[in-house]
Parts: sequence; C-alpha cells; structure tokens
Amino acid sequence: MNRPPRSSNFGFDFSPSQTGWMATAPSALMDGPHRLQHRPPPPKRAVQLGGLSGIAEEWLASLPPRYQPLTTAQRHPHVVNRLAALWERPLHLPAYFDELLLSDRPGRAGFTFEVLTELGDLRSLLELAMHRARQ
Repeated sequence: MNRPPRSSNFGFDFSPSQTGWMATAPSALMDGPHRLQHRPPPPKRAVQLGGLSGIAEEWLASLPPRYQPLTTAQRHPHVVNRLAALWERPLHLPAYFDELLLSDRPGRAGFTFEVLTELGDLRSLLELAMHRARQ
C-alpha cells in the first residue's frame, strides 16, 4: 500500500523513500544480524558488613518519622553510622553531606534516588535546626 508522504510542520519529509528507514516490528529486532544485544543484569551489591551501630539505631528513632533515612540505613549502614556520630557536632555535618552528595572519587556509581532524597531531607532538617539554634 503506497501512502503519500506525511507533511510536517517543520518542512521535513520523513517518508521511508526519502530517509531509507523502514518500520520494523519488535520481533524483527530480536532476529538477524542486527538483533538487540541483551545485557546481563548488574551484579547484586555486596551486603554491608557490620550493620547499624547502637548509636545509629537510637539516632534513627529520635528523628521525626518523615526524616528517618530507612533506605539509607538498609543499603548503606556505614553512612548512617557516621551521620549519627556526627549529628551531635553539626558544624562537621555540612562537609560530610558535601562529601556524600558531591563525590568526585573515580569509579563511584552514586546513590539511588531514594537514598539521595533521604540525604537531602536530612540536610534540610540539619539546616533548619542550625537556623533555629542561631535565633
């Protein structure tokens, strides 16, 4: 079936005869020399050794529920342990948050969105507490 080329608002003719492309069903992409290469799933992360310290567990419980970094505690207990240890010395925390969120170390994959959100929320809570302390 021959269709007339579609006109576009931008003056380009994207008809197959002009571009050389042809529509392909997804199944056609799976067969033949140009088939899609399926990558294996990424390896699972190793379980963090050590878990949460007692200080970190107490610190988590002391936070308002909205600010408790439970995903971070599960996936990166060493981060929560350090946050709990530094929380009583708030002047050191901004530098630690910068180190976590703006790391320039090579080979780092970065945090997931959930962890980044929790860390951002904690940073906001810290800034609010520091602002109130100055008043």
